[in-house]
Amino acid sequence: MKNLLSLVLLLSLVFSQSKVTIDNEEIDMNQNEAIVEVLGMVCSMCAFGIEEGFSKEEFVDKSKFSNGVLVDIDAKFVQLGLKKSSSVNPEAIYNVIQDAGYEVKKLYILKENQLTKYNVGKLNILEKELKENTPENIL
Repeated sequence: MKNLLSLVLLLSLVFSQSKVTIDNEEIDMNQNEAIVEVLGMVCSMCAFGIEEGFSKEEFVDKSKFSNGVLVDIDAKFVQLGLKKSSSVNPEAIYNVIQDAGYEVKKLYILKENQLTKYNVGKLNILEKELKENTPENIL
């Protein structure tokens, strides 16, 4: 029985994670998280401005990372903890980054074992990638 419980726990962890690649760096992503590839971040003040912007958003799970936000200036991405119970509007994530003065290149959201990818189109509009990852593509 103990072995069965361990196996179930291990499988649930395996199927609730994914990896995304940004600038040739693989980033682990857990269930109820978003990763945003951001252009223009170069310093700690950039990170501070982005963290401040997300601190006001209801969908951010402030128990993850540092107040719900992890900013990696070197790899040029922002990782967000998302509340399980709330729906996430990708436009709201996009707007926080834009309002802070930076550009979004890509956005990934992992909720309910579904990884959804968004790109920024030529007209600077957030567009959902047509092909979503199937469960077998999620680690």
